[in-house]
Amino acid sequence: MKRILCSALALVLALSLCACGESGGDTGPTYPAAFAGLETQIDAAREEGRLTVCVSGDEPFLTAACEKFEELFGISVTVRTAEPDALPNGSGTDVWYGGDEALCRALSESGGLMAYTPEAASALIDPGYGHEDYCAINSDALGIMVNSDVLTRMGISAPRSWDDLLEPVYRELVWLPAYDTAEGRLFVRAMMEYFGDDAADYLTQLDTSVQFYTTGTDTAAKCLSTGECVIGIGWLSTGLTAQRNSGSSAIAMWAPAAEGVPGRVQTTAIFADAPHPNAAKLWQEFALSPQCMELMEDNGCSRFPTVWDGQETMPDMDPAQLKLYGAETEEMSTAVDEVIAAVMETLAENGVDTEDAARWHVA
Repeated sequence: MKRILCSALALVLALSLCACGESGGDTGPTYPAAFAGLETQIDAAREEGRLTVCVSGDEPFLTAACEKFEELFGISVTVRTAEPDALPNGSGTDVWYGGDEALCRALSESGGLMAYTPEAASALIDPGYGHEDYCAINSDALGIMVNSDVLTRMGISAPRSWDDLLEPVYRELVWLPAYDTAEGRLFVRAMMEYFGDDAADYLTQLDTSVQFYTTGTDTAAKCLSTGECVIGIGWLSTGLTAQRNSGSSAIAMWAPAAEGVPGRVQTTAIFADAPHPNAAKLWQEFALSPQCMELMEDNGCSRFPTVWDGQETMPDMDPAQLKLYGAETEEMSTAVDEVIAAVMETLAENGVDTEDAARWHVA
């Protein structure tokens, strides 16, 4: 009986090998449709076999992307972490994923990035998201967030513009980023552009509408669902996250678009001296692929993907409205400092306690 069974198994194995031979023996890996036509590039990247990715920050989607790339292409990925608001040390590193656009632009201008335009860049929802040596992977806008239920109970409508915030009905209802935070300084820059020489006057008047000046990037958004915060100025992604986490339909948000929406993007780029350039170029293709874009939403990222496939979470905002501000030059930094100083001086003269930490630095 055993002899018969062994003979049968041998026959099955032989027939299987013959079948493989007749089909051409095509046992090579297969990839998602987004990578069709990139077979030569994939082979070159797989021959290098390694990739080192510098991620800016600790958001889950950053490392999820690295794991997915390794899974798809069988290329070993080493992850290095850099602070979100600092230029990383690119020595020995291939790509920079999740970098701030202003910092990325500064590194580009100094020759620190490799020029490469991914085929996938043709799918970007706005041409402005693609550059010669880096591409935006997601975008975010500084806008207005409200708890609409509280406003309804108060019998007042939501503010729709920066000018509206000065209306007496919003007195002490607004939570504004503190002026010594990144988003606070961006807000000042946007108001300087929108109001020109009257920016300091606007910000001084706005103080009567401000209840708290916040230091956390999501402080206002977190308190919208409880009603502690009625109107918040901040990144719309934080509002979307609060909306999703709380399940509250009361949270609404938008970006005033009269003079362009102050915004930011995260980018992906190749370092100029990348030790694995072919794998790095394949990464750029992957970073703009549907597979990678889906990882952002799947891992809790509420920014707006730059390759959009109709996600329902995107607020009603034309990406062309987003106005990106570069890293502060010395001249711009001085100008922002002067406006802030003028505001603080005037407020102090008007009897406002600008040293009150309970109001000016709410975490």
